[in-house]
Amino acid sequence: MKVLYDWQAFTRKYSGISKCFVELISNLPETTEWHISIKDCNNFHLLEKKLCNVNTNVVNRDNFITDREFLFKKKLYRTVEKLFPNLTSEGRNFSYSVECLVNNDYDVFHPTYFNEYFLKYIGKKPFILTVHDMIPETIPGYFKHDSQSRKKQHLAELASHIVAVSEKTKYDLIRFFGLPEEKISVVYHGSPDILPYYKEKIFDFNYLLHIGERSRYKNFGPMLIHLAPFLRTHKDIKLVCTHDNFVSEEQKLIEKLGLKDSVVHVFADDVQLQNLYANALCFLQPSLAEGFCIPILEAYKCKCPVFLNNKSVFPEIAQDAAIFFELDDDKQNLTEKLEEFLNFTSSQKEDLIKKQSERLELFSWKKSAEKLNDIYKSVI
Repeated sequence: MKVLYDWQAFTRKYSGISKCFVELISNLPETTEWHISIKDCNNFHLLEKKLCNVNTNVVNRDNFITDREFLFKKKLYRTVEKLFPNLTSEGRNFSYSVECLVNNDYDVFHPTYFNEYFLKYIGKKPFILTVHDMIPETIPGYFKHDSQSRKKQHLAELASHIVAVSEKTKYDLIRFFGLPEEKISVVYHGSPDILPYYKEKIFDFNYLLHIGERSRYKNFGPMLIHLAPFLRTHKDIKLVCTHDNFVSEEQKLIEKLGLKDSVVHVFADDVQLQNLYANALCFLQPSLAEGFCIPILEAYKCKCPVFLNNKSVFPEIAQDAAIFFELDDDKQNLTEKLEEFLNFTSSQKEDLIKKQSERLELFSWKKSAEKLNDIYKSVI
């Protein structure tokens, strides 16, 4: 059996979806052949695992002609991509994917996102679709101009089988798209690798840790507002945030709340991130919706206490191996939960970490890859 994947998930240097595909592909049984139809790529996860030979000097929207922005840059890039596709990495990857589809040297096709280009080339070959979340469908107010939902539904209806990353995502696929339950299988993400990391603390103060994006449904602003009294009371504790720099709106909110000295931003690679988890008082996840949330497993791996908003997929993934709080328009008790946590005995903290470690053992990339492999076999 040979599985063909395409380039779509690997266009960004870092992305959770690309990391998931890399882990699953890496853990497929040796008897399963696979190929990724990609020519140009600087995706960290794909390069780290050395899954294929690619040209790393990508030409994309960000560095087209120059790294700097200029008037009509996006429009010019799209025009060149359309008229002279081989001048851009996206165009070269698209052309190569079409070539691989036309050559027909595969048994199952697994597109890595929702571009429908392949439908005219696939013929009667089966294809598997992975749906990582149904966030635009569950909270549409945050996605007024979302263009992916229609494509997602169209491909889901045509797919030979659908992989959902959680029971919550499966439930939402049935609820919003009217898909039959038997067409959808849940394949969880796996436990992350633990990398060697230096034990010395990055920061010499106590801190709460927030990982990843902060915009829109991630609920960062409301979390900050409700954390403000706690941080002003506990001046020895700060909030550390990773990912992109604070945008002006976030900076203004931080200053308005009087938290300029209590909120810290840091860029962190995978090694530094593990250090941050390992030395944090706890990891905070305030999001209103997620499809899975790998940082939960990352925190588990580093024995970092986990605090989760009591919504969406979080109770499914963590069950009793986390401290749940409420943070929405109706109820907010994050600061109360944090105060309780600060008064935990050593025994209570050890019990929480033990539950987290036990929960972590249920998530395995190898087991997930084996389940995915069985799905491939079932549609041939």
